[in-house]
Amino acid sequence: MLSCSRSSTVGLDVPRCPAAAELSWLERVAVLAIAVEIPLGIDKYYAYHEQDAEFGAVAGLGISLTSFALIFLYVRWFADASLHRRRMFFRPLFGVPMLIYLVVTLLSALSAVKPILSLFDFALLFHAYALFIFLANRIQTRQDIVFCIVALATAIVVQVLLMFYAVALGLDGDRTYLGPLLIQVWEGKRYAGSMHAPNLAGSTLAAIWLPVSASLLFLRNRRVWWFVLAATMMGLVGILMTQSRGAVLTTFIGVVVITAGLMSRRWVPRWAPVLAVLCCFVSLYPLFHFYQNRLSVDDGGSAASRKHLSLIALEAISQRPIMGYGAGNCHLACRDFADQAEYRAEWYYTTHCKYLLVWVETGIVGLLAFLMILATGFWQGVNVWRSRDPIFSVLGLAVIASIVGGMLHMAVDLFNSRAQVQILWFLLGLNAATFKILYPNRFAQLSRSAPFSATRLATRLESCSVPSTGSS
Repeated sequence: MLSCSRSSTVGLDVPRCPAAAELSWLERVAVLAIAVEIPLGIDKYYAYHEQDAEFGAVAGLGISLTSFALIFLYVRWFADASLHRRRMFFRPLFGVPMLIYLVVTLLSALSAVKPILSLFDFALLFHAYALFIFLANRIQTRQDIVFCIVALATAIVVQVLLMFYAVALGLDGDRTYLGPLLIQVWEGKRYAGSMHAPNLAGSTLAAIWLPVSASLLFLRNRRVWWFVLAATMMGLVGILMTQSRGAVLTTFIGVVVITAGLMSRRWVPRWAPVLAVLCCFVSLYPLFHFYQNRLSVDDGGSAASRKHLSLIALEAISQRPIMGYGAGNCHLACRDFADQAEYRAEWYYTTHCKYLLVWVETGIVGLLAFLMILATGFWQGVNVWRSRDPIFSVLGLAVIASIVGGMLHMAVDLFNSRAQVQILWFLLGLNAATFKILYPNRFAQLSRSAPFSATRLATRLESCSVPSTGSS
């Protein structure tokens, strides 16, 4: 007989169903390592092509700490599944748009100017897809969802501490090493942490910051709540320290979306105005520098340069709109168009628009698959928000905010680095796992040796997955 017990791990007091397997402590260590390492960039690139890297391409086969952590997680997962044949598992969620995007990326090597670059792109996406599959299918409990949020908060704290370290050293337009980590500060005191570029650091922190800050609404453990609050404050300061206009816009749009959603349901807690004042206070100094260096002065043509890069990309698309030129080959495919008289004197780089970049490289099918990835994440976030779950519906709203803000930023940036890609797919996997937990009747199933039906178990899980408002 299936019964439900209560669990208060990781700051929650919610029902737990023994049929849903929580992550072991070893798996949690691996997930924490992944969340922290992705922004840190503890990796090595093999068969590296320096000339292509100078134009923004993924120029090598990246092997990272995340690679080894994923291998461990999958070995542990499959071993656990084979040893517990009677255990309930949710029906697998494969992320069909992601799978299509992977296949299109791989096939694009057939028409690429430099096929090896397409394979490098595919390897990066395959890592991200493996991360998505694990999170979407292995995460089965609310406790593990909260743990993943805490892991992302830890990633924020670590990255911002590296920025503070650079401040303490007085770096400006310089770099330093801290063990294997390269910490950079661009001119004008634009801090990049360990992510090599301020725009990259800002976009990654902004994507993480929105769900982490929203989790303050449902965390119950005091110590965890205060830790996430500290991460929220530090993350906001860190985003402003990068002086990335796209990241600040993402954060602002995300906050507007979350605030509007909470106000529509009258879910704004009493302490929210105090938190808003505190955020304004801690961000005053970095906000002043952001305005002074990035808004009130000429940016040296940084924003204007994106226009001619987009025009070059559109000309390339007009020649091969269906097939594309091969993943990772945008800078090679557009070079002939950039040599035209009207663009010859302009700065040349891979187009700073993710949508045009995907279209140039993988054709219209790749672009549609990429948009479907974002649309699926948005749809799942909407369903999580509509569930009115007293704990996790706000997490769906935060993912919606992160996707909307990120899509705006993608219009003016490449978004092809490992940190940006893997953090996005991490959030999509976490969102899919939350969706499955809140709607178990759509996904629950039993092994063949189970003595009762999946429908019956799904009904039981439904009653277990939504706690009473009195206990939350």
